[in-house]
Amino acid sequence: MSSSNVQSLLQINDQLASIIIKCTKDGLMMAGLKPNPVGISKYLSNNASISAIIGFVGAISGSMFINTTDETACFLASRLLGEEIATLDNQALDGLSEIANIIAGQAKAALSTTEYKFERISVPSVIVGTNYSISHYRGMTSISVEFELTEMPLKPGGLPIFTVNMSLMKV
Repeated sequence: MSSSNVQSLLQINDQLASIIIKCTKDGLMMAGLKPNPVGISKYLSNNASISAIIGFVGAISGSMFINTTDETACFLASRLLGEEIATLDNQALDGLSEIANIIAGQAKAALSTTEYKFERISVPSVIVGTNYSISHYRGMTSISVEFELTEMPLKPGGLPIFTVNMSLMKV
């Protein structure tokens, strides 16, 4: 079975999946990172303890969020800012917010010529903790892509992964 048949069977939106992958790779290139996509789902995922969320507003509305662990958030922020960030502090959260902002800006540009065009993105917000859930209106198109960071040194019990989730709906 071909990958497009599998994606069709799983009801994965190929266009949005491709855009998330490209925008994440392009956005993290400035931090010297080359994230590898390793998983995809049409369901939102917030299994890790940190999420940076950005809203999309216009004829198409929705949101994008990055979900990751404390360790991966610190690594991403360190690479973006060019200095070591060892603990989850305001600087790490600001760095993760900026990464979300960069990826969302890339997505806004990439979607500007598609049926998913939106006019504005919001300021990033960060949720710290795992005891929350996100629900959307029925009928939203959602996709989650999990990425691996091969550049991230592994520590015992650590996972060098993060997920980029996008949900969109015509209003």
